[in-house]
Amino acid sequence: MMKQRTMTDRFPFRMVGLAMAVFTMLATTVVMAQEELGGIDAATGKGPTIIELYQTSPIINGIILALSVFAILFFLFFVATINTGMLAPQRFVDDVNKLVLAKKFDEAAHFCRTHQKIFIASIIQRCVENAGKDHSVIMDMVDSEGKRRSDILWNRISYLADIANVAPMLGLLGTVLGMIKAFFAMKFESLSASSSALSTSIGQAMATTMFGLIVAILATFCYSIVKSRLTRSLASAEEVVHSLADHMKRGDA
Repeated sequence: MMKQRTMTDRFPFRMVGLAMAVFTMLATTVVMAQEELGGIDAATGKGPTIIELYQTSPIINGIILALSVFAILFFLFFVATINTGMLAPQRFVDDVNKLVLAKKFDEAAHFCRTHQKIFIASIIQRCVENAGKDHSVIMDMVDSEGKRRSDILWNRISYLADIANVAPMLGLLGTVLGMIKAFFAMKFESLSASSSALSTSIGQAMATTMFGLIVAILATFCYSIVKSRLTRSLASAEEVVHSLADHMKRGDA
């Protein structure tokens, strides 16, 4: 039997995390070398650009930017690996069905053990290893193992939801720090210049919240797509396993 295509079990978290840290440091180093952001241009009436807003708090904005890159990488990885063809490959299902039809349950269990990276492999393994037991007992085992395996996937995609939660909090932190800096800087300004400086500083401080909300919206949108995709794929995989278990116990196999 040919070796089946399997779902990647591990995302390169360490490598991406290291790349994210390096990227953040480089971006922060570059923008900190730029001149400080001013207010609205009196001549043109134009406000600051996105790059200029980024420069208002390069460290926090750099972390938020890195989170956005991380969210996109997660999304692409999940879209590529979460589908029915990866959770329940047709060739794998056909090979197991052939063994079950021949009532070679021991061989079917061994075949599943050698393909543990496939989502449904351990679930089907529980079925064939307990082929002689009552159907209700087998279905309980299937449900238990299926829940254990699906929880791993749900926990995995929750990283996108975590990014959606963390990004706006980082943005709010940057805003609070900017406001504190602005109010403490007022004592060094003259009375005539204090209101103008304060409004400019508050505008700069709000930029981090804006960036955090943008990333949170992006991550939430990606999470919704992945969650819907995972729900459909799990339903299809569950149908495959239940069908095999039913045929096995009815003696139709």
